[in-house]
Amino acid sequence: MIALVVAAGLALAGCSAAEPAPEPAKEQRTSLTVGIVGSPTSYNAASAAGDTAANRAVAALLDEKLGSLDGNLQVVPNNGLGRITRVEGDPLTVSYELFSDRVWSDGTPVTLDDLLFGWAVTSHFFDDATYDANGQVVSGTRYFDTAEPADPNARTTRPRLDRANDTLMLTYDQPFADWNRQWLLDRPVHVVAQRAGVSVKDLLTAILTAPEGDPQAPVTPNPVLAAAAQAWNTGFDLAPGTDPAGVVSSGPWTVSEITADTLQLARRDSYRGDHFPGLEGLTVKFFPDRAAQLSALEAGTVDVANVGDLDVAERKTLTDAGFTVQVGPTSETLQLRFAATTASDLRQATTLSLDRSSLVQDVLGAVRPDAQPLQSFLSSPATGQLYNDLVSGNGAPGTGADVNGARSALNDRAAVLRVAYDTTDPTASLVFPRLVSMAAKAGIAVRAATATEVPDATLSWVGEDESLYRSARDRIAEGIDGGDTQELFDDLTTRTDPVDVLSEAKLIDRSLFAAYAGVPLLERTGAVVSAAGVGGVTYTSEPNGLPPAFWTWSPPQS
Repeated sequence: MIALVVAAGLALAGCSAAEPAPEPAKEQRTSLTVGIVGSPTSYNAASAAGDTAANRAVAALLDEKLGSLDGNLQVVPNNGLGRITRVEGDPLTVSYELFSDRVWSDGTPVTLDDLLFGWAVTSHFFDDATYDANGQVVSGTRYFDTAEPADPNARTTRPRLDRANDTLMLTYDQPFADWNRQWLLDRPVHVVAQRAGVSVKDLLTAILTAPEGDPQAPVTPNPVLAAAAQAWNTGFDLAPGTDPAGVVSSGPWTVSEITADTLQLARRDSYRGDHFPGLEGLTVKFFPDRAAQLSALEAGTVDVANVGDLDVAERKTLTDAGFTVQVGPTSETLQLRFAATTASDLRQATTLSLDRSSLVQDVLGAVRPDAQPLQSFLSSPATGQLYNDLVSGNGAPGTGADVNGARSALNDRAAVLRVAYDTTDPTASLVFPRLVSMAAKAGIAVRAATATEVPDATLSWVGEDESLYRSARDRIAEGIDGGDTQELFDDLTTRTDPVDVLSEAKLIDRSLFAAYAGVPLLERTGAVVSAAGVGGVTYTSEPNGLPPAFWTWSPPQS
């Protein structure tokens, strides 16, 4: 009987439902899509024709150099490629060392020859051109048409090469504050030579032996340098049908596919630097405008994007859809800059009449409640701790209004201030009426300058100021300066220690504030957006810039 029961139990067990088959494992994502506004036209973003936001974004992915800028626009040495070392301060001598096992994406070694070529491009050592007031060449030769003009304070002797130690040495004509921002590595010299129809040997020989250019005595252009310059200027354009294999990169990506609005990047195993990405691939999608970029984000076809100045509604739409939105300051600053012909008492009174704290909250508070009035002519909160250090003791005025002080500066007389501004700019259009109402309390009638009038002041955006040297140079090139501003700038130019550069920049700010040269108001807001689950994406203070450190990005995990 017991045996029958056992048998029946075994039979029932045999008829029970089979265990369900395990669900197939979901395939993990290994790539992301980044959205960029604009069209890629060249993978030489350092050229005048290629200097666009879209091309700079591509360059940030493909071009590895001996340094880069972080999210606060500060220099980060690339110790995975080589080293830049200040050997002496006066004469300023800088050494460039390359690690020997680094290769371009086509397998060609990255060598001192590439650095030497990069020096030839950026130094403009061989140019003997003379320019007219519009910057056009009227005599002589300008070889490499770079986006950045030649800096007269960055002159060097011809480089010295130590091939045994993979080192290039530069000696500057005079100390130069921005020496650590001269990264040299540019287009691969072997590709330039091939496209120029010359040999690498002949090109290097020309760089090492051709005489330094003298605009006072122009000579017949060197044919090898001229051919190389022409190839550099236009030979890296992304024309329709460009072969991806022709896009030779120094970074960890190689271009696997090019379409009208997309670059497909694949990780390359031959890369040996510090920026090896966790992603296996990256898709770069290009959009005709910001509206199309935002729409692609909302549709889920883009994972990462720098979307610029968001308004309240746009930010809410993105956050409600699960996106991470990082908002912060950018390096574009709005300043009221007085003309040299504007009377000093009117400049002082206008400055004292403005309640900048109220103005900033009215204009920026809804999107960025922690925004504060700008306290420097030379920098902005976009530069992080550098800005904090700069505004400590730089002579910046208070951020509230001093109406009585403003009236006293004018001896209680009425005045008119004609202000030029871009009426199509939404931020300037918000700021201008507030200037009108604030200044009126001090008896100053602020009105828009007509097209035929010389304005007393201009509401102007000042661009990227990642270098205190460059920012000071640009700021004192317009409007008025203090009595010793130019002398202070000359001193700053020759400082090679960042601490000394900062100290000199504080003095320049003090000089400009004491002269009531203008009123720094606020900086433009930026926003970096990443899809739910995307990791490692950090904010960048660079308007339109690619978010930094793409090698830390990671896809969502299911």
